[in-house]
Amino acid sequence: MSFLALFGVFFKIGMFTFGGGQAMIPLLQKDLVLNLAWVSMKEFLDFVAISEITPGPVAINMATFVGYKLRGLTGALVTSLGVILPSFIIILIIATVAHTFRTNRWVSAFLDGLQPVVLALLTYAVYSIARGGIPAWWGYVASLGILLLILKYGKKLNLFLVLLAAGGLGLLIFR
Repeated sequence: MSFLALFGVFFKIGMFTFGGGQAMIPLLQKDLVLNLAWVSMKEFLDFVAISEITPGPVAINMATFVGYKLRGLTGALVTSLGVILPSFIIILIIATVAHTFRTNRWVSAFLDGLQPVVLALLTYAVYSIARGGIPAWWGYVASLGILLLILKYGKKLNLFLVLLAAGGLGLLIFR
């Protein structure tokens, strides 16, 4: 694949994804694993896991790791730029016209309408990763337990301790 193709895929994903890096996961999976077959499902799941635990935005981490795997350091720069540039352009445009649209009911309704789409994309991301990465029934039970824990305690949970416990559990189960 060419650098232009790499840039184009990540630019498209950066342009049409609302809701952050996790919302990009289904689109990345569709393009990188299914349509283009640039990475295997196992590699993709590894990239997602590493991107989640690496400091920084998930989208940029994913772009960087995939670009590096496919075309080295230059590929990492190209894919990172591709995923960042659409947001930069959109924010630049919004910043120049924001004062005009602050009270516009159409803009407000549009943004309210995006919220369920973002929730659906995040739900699909969790589903697709679980389907490809959880090998047995007890993985689903553990996932459900973690979800219930998060729903019950919400922001009171220490994210670092949850990640540490999940990593320890993974070491015990998947060693």
